[in-house]
Amino acid sequence: MGNLSSEQRYKLLVSSIVPRPIAWVTTQTADGQRNAAPFSFFNAMSADPPLLILGIMRRPDGSYKDTARNIIETGEFVVNLVAEWDAEAMNLTGIDAPPEIDEIAIASSRPLLRRG
Repeated sequence: MGNLSSEQRYKLLVSSIVPRPIAWVTTQTADGQRNAAPFSFFNAMSADPPLLILGIMRRPDGSYKDTARNIIETGEFVVNLVAEWDAEAMNLTGIDAPPEIDEIAIASSRPLLRRG
């Protein structure tokens, strides 16, 4: 694995676990700015105590991504399961947007994603 690029290692790892659960994590800042992001590195590790693991990578400069920063700041997050009809919305929330961008609003504004 040492000769593989980061992207190649990622593809190898995520393709080795099928079906692979995706955590669609929503958080918010202390002042209410919302964030949503999908995470491939996610799983349940224990029922007693209840324990979920999220693998949140840092930005290339070493700083925390919005999800990690919000969790550290507020101590709260929600793991949502992705239904088939939510797949496109989940993919939209995977963009590398600045903190002030509400990925939930972007994803829910898509006409095909609105359900009656």
